[in-house]
Amino acid sequence: MPAVAQESTPGACPAGELCSAEVPPSAIAHPLDWVPLKSVPEELQDAECRSCRGRYIDPLAGADTGADPELSDINASATSTELEGDEVYLHGGVSVQQGYRRLQGREAYYNRSESTGKLTGGITIREPGMLLKGQEASFSSDTGEAEITDSQFVLHQQHMRGAAKALRRDAEGKVHVQNGALSYCAPGEQDWEIRADEMELDLDEGIGTGRGTKIAVGGIPVLYLPWMRFPLDDRRRTGFLWPDFGNDTRGGVDIATPVYFNLAPNYDALYTPRYIEERGTNHEVELRYLNPAVGSWVVGGAYLKDDKRYEDERPELNDHSRWLGQVKHNGLFDRRWRSTVDYSKASDVDYLKDLRTNSLETRRETSLLQLGSLDYLGDDWLLGVDFQQFQSLADDINNDYAKLPQFTGQYRGEYEPFAFEPILLGQYSYFDSDDDRVKGQRIYGEAGVTYPMLWEAGFLKPTAKYRYLEYELTDLSAGLSNDSPSAGTAMFSLDSGLFFERPTRLLDRGLLQTLEPRLYYLYSEYEDQTEQPDFDSAELTFTYNQLFRETRFSGRDRLDDANQLSVGLTTRYISEEDGREHLNASLGQIFYFRDRDVRLLANAPPLDQSSSEMAAEVNFYPNERLTVRSSLVWDPHSTDMNAGNVQASYERDDASIYSVGYSYRRPLTTVRTQPVTEQAHFSAYIPLGNRWSVFGAVNYSVEAGESVEDMFGVEYDTCCWQVRLLHLRYYDSPTGQILDFNDPNLERESSTQVQIVLKGMGGFGSRVTGLMEDMIRGYREREY
Repeated sequence: MPAVAQESTPGACPAGELCSAEVPPSAIAHPLDWVPLKSVPEELQDAECRSCRGRYIDPLAGADTGADPELSDINASATSTELEGDEVYLHGGVSVQQGYRRLQGREAYYNRSESTGKLTGGITIREPGMLLKGQEASFSSDTGEAEITDSQFVLHQQHMRGAAKALRRDAEGKVHVQNGALSYCAPGEQDWEIRADEMELDLDEGIGTGRGTKIAVGGIPVLYLPWMRFPLDDRRRTGFLWPDFGNDTRGGVDIATPVYFNLAPNYDALYTPRYIEERGTNHEVELRYLNPAVGSWVVGGAYLKDDKRYEDERPELNDHSRWLGQVKHNGLFDRRWRSTVDYSKASDVDYLKDLRTNSLETRRETSLLQLGSLDYLGDDWLLGVDFQQFQSLADDINNDYAKLPQFTGQYRGEYEPFAFEPILLGQYSYFDSDDDRVKGQRIYGEAGVTYPMLWEAGFLKPTAKYRYLEYELTDLSAGLSNDSPSAGTAMFSLDSGLFFERPTRLLDRGLLQTLEPRLYYLYSEYEDQTEQPDFDSAELTFTYNQLFRETRFSGRDRLDDANQLSVGLTTRYISEEDGREHLNASLGQIFYFRDRDVRLLANAPPLDQSSSEMAAEVNFYPNERLTVRSSLVWDPHSTDMNAGNVQASYERDDASIYSVGYSYRRPLTTVRTQPVTEQAHFSAYIPLGNRWSVFGAVNYSVEAGESVEDMFGVEYDTCCWQVRLLHLRYYDSPTGQILDFNDPNLERESSTQVQIVLKGMGGFGSRVTGLMEDMIRGYREREY
């Protein structure tokens, strides 16, 4: 075993990896490789580092781990060395290197024939990602096994440290702890730790197992478990997940305790028994499966037998069991066949608002989608079949029509410039309904040609096509007398635009300003369509993008008549330095050369204005922190502002987020008359120093003079644990429905949620995260 003068240092680090070379050697003076914040290079000071006021930095990070250290030569140095046959004694400042493995101590003994040895006196054993320290150690250079007494250890990548009366590293790299403890907290902090009579840490599998385990908070044991498995990284593991609990006015105390089953690399299961004080126990199950042959599948459901509160609210029902079923699927096979399933069905219309408490948006759904589709993506053709229907979640709203089925065939062109491109589309749909309404079949087709011309300075795209509709109807409703109406119209459009640009400067920034005028002429013949039903169509809300669409309707039930010219102008300010767009603004209007007679309702009067409303959009991104988006629709005929919104968000380096918004809408193109809605939004997440944060959001109805929904909370966040308390108040109304504040039955609901996270171990209260992301615009949960 040759001796060298000094232990060699690791080579240069690969890009993106942390190395001791990035930190002054004097900074890593802590015995557990802990570097205080002031000594951490700025590029390494992430949110976790600032919260913990420092970080572990591994001096061996970036070392070459490709070679097995057991097969490497042993290099050692010491103040003095004695050799007696196969036995080697080293005294004073002992340093041993074997590949990427490092050993240090005051005294050492090594038996060359048995490849075993001992270290005494403040020993240190290092490998990339692991530090073991103690008073005495025995080791095997052939297997890498080591035993240490009165030890401390650090797992750098996991941000974990621990201590043990005795610690052993076996030949497989597992760490066995006797009478020890493990914590995510920084050195010197004991906010929480796992204590165990026996503990096994499998770093390759990312799992820890403890026997005779206690979880201590502030040094005081609060939970005893005879056996416990816990994660060392974010890989999936079978076991109990942390519970989720809260309290709200729709059920009282609410506690969920999920159990996760990691059955195989490509499928797993989650079972969540959930106790709701005023309702009973809800059983929730989710199964996930992924296979290239059949795509991804998620099948889930929930069942609550005899909902006690629901029985009090609906005593006329014979069965008060509640349930929900869901199936979701996405698949792509041979890059040709694309399949989708999105199916949900609930036992009753109130299920989501009563039992789905993880987000406000889910509670307010007005219908559940039940969709299955299969598409063939050919080189030239897209062929698809869809089955779609909805389950209404409102007693006073009919179910939307079901498409059972809908077949679509569409030519997929190459879209080459300066080449004629054919337009071919055919679609067959059968519309059914459980309600006493008209039903039947619809055939839609269009055929034509387009010739796109593209230059650097502009574009010109003429399009001509013929559109055709035909129906076979049954159960004709009032106002319809023809069971096979049809319509066909020719359509021509000419889309054109220019691009001008010039260099300019603003606030000492070099910018490129563009000016982009656009003209869009649209002509479509008129044909009477008063005998046609409305299966899936609606009048589109007017916005700037509506200027350049070839129809003012969604769906296929109306072939709108048109003779109009859209005029739009857009300007952009683009950074010359990095190409970022700092500002774009658009303004446009449609000029009509004749009345529009085709309406969604047969008795609706023609639209006779000579021009549309004026639509404008402005988006401002002066830097990466501030974002301002706005749009407005102004009617020059009535001088009314028909719609407008502005939304501003600001994010600081300290993770604070501020958002303010205002929206106004005077519905004009909807079938049903609705009142003006005017609403303001305020939300913020504000850190108060390194520990405390407050957050909140308010959606305020200007016309009613009160909050529609508001949420306030407080967060305490340390290096190794976090707690949040959130209180939410809201009016229970379906999405898109205007609240009637004069309704005496309108009640405000409330919910209180708590979230506790032990860093590195997960935590309970995931509903809090969902509500914060719903209410605080721009907020996303941090990764640690």
